[in-house]
Amino acid sequence: MRLLDAPRHACYSCHVSSASPYDSIAPEDVERGRLLAAVAYLPMLCFLGLLGAPENAFIGFHARQGFLLFMVEMVLVVFFWIYDVTIGQIPYVGPFVGYVVKFLVWTSILCVTAYCAAKAAGGEMVRLPYLGDQIERVPF
Repeated sequence: MRLLDAPRHACYSCHVSSASPYDSIAPEDVERGRLLAAVAYLPMLCFLGLLGAPENAFIGFHARQGFLLFMVEMVLVVFFWIYDVTIGQIPYVGPFVGYVVKFLVWTSILCVTAYCAAKAAGGEMVRLPYLGDQIERVPF
């Protein structure tokens, strides 16, 4: 019998555990860490959770996911800077398209940040698509 691992990328002859250390978190950790977990989604404040309470798995989950969201924001800043310096210089069309795309992207980032912070403050663990699957790779 051959079993596939969680992302279904490889085939193994023995069972591969796809359990995450964040699957079973003590309710005490959730209660103690709700505020710091919510703050972890604000840009640059994810480090408070990673460094301030490394033993709390609930805070660690949200801080790692907040860190990955922050990295996405930094990549977007660089991308939009490159856009502004190159294609954004086309008269009328470049700036207009840039403003519309930036508005849509930053509004969606703000909505995701607010949603995740609200869920963390409520004591829930919500994994963002793709980013939530990568939190185990953050080495803190």
